[in-house]
Amino acid sequence: MKKIYLIVLSLFATASFAQVKVGGTPTVNPNAMLEVEAANKGMLLPRLALEETTDAAPLSAHVAGMTVYNTATANDVVPGFYYNDGTKWQQMVTTDYKAVKFFYMPSITFNTSVDATAQTKDLYAEYKAQFALTNPNHVVSPGAPASVPYFANPTDLYYMITDYDPNVFSNISIDANGVMTYDVTAAATDCTLINIVFVVK
Repeated sequence: MKKIYLIVLSLFATASFAQVKVGGTPTVNPNAMLEVEAANKGMLLPRLALEETTDAAPLSAHVAGMTVYNTATANDVVPGFYYNDGTKWQQMVTTDYKAVKFFYMPSITFNTSVDATAQTKDLYAEYKAQFALTNPNHVVSPGAPASVPYFANPTDLYYMITDYDPNVFSNISIDANGVMTYDVTAAATDCTLINIVFVVK
């Protein structure tokens, strides 16, 4: 009986350090711990419903390298492949989901009726409020989701002003959380503009 136990333990130890090949030829890529080969089948990853990129659920904790297919549309997640970087879920962008690395700030208003200094505008909060559809002045088509997917944290983005009217705005700065500080030096005209871009980190 002891010999049988020793044989079983020996086989288990050998298997623990062996490379594994599923399907195809028996030759395993020397750099792979696990290789899957097939001409007419795919590999099906776990399908689960994420709740938010910063929330590990339904996992009990964030695990760097964990990869899943998300089935849910909630908060800032949409259906698609996600991997975990150890602190949050990151979407794997594919061509069927037309995500890009930058997007324009939704339309917002600036009061330029009087000259003023050290004015502030929370660009991230304005963007999140519009994408979360908390503004009562919104319209959606039938069957549309309850919100537009948005980034959960202001530090997920870079904030850039690519052009503005220097006759109206001056001393412009933006902090890492998307809070813009500026002076108003004149009333806006029909030609006044300010172009704000968000860049995904």
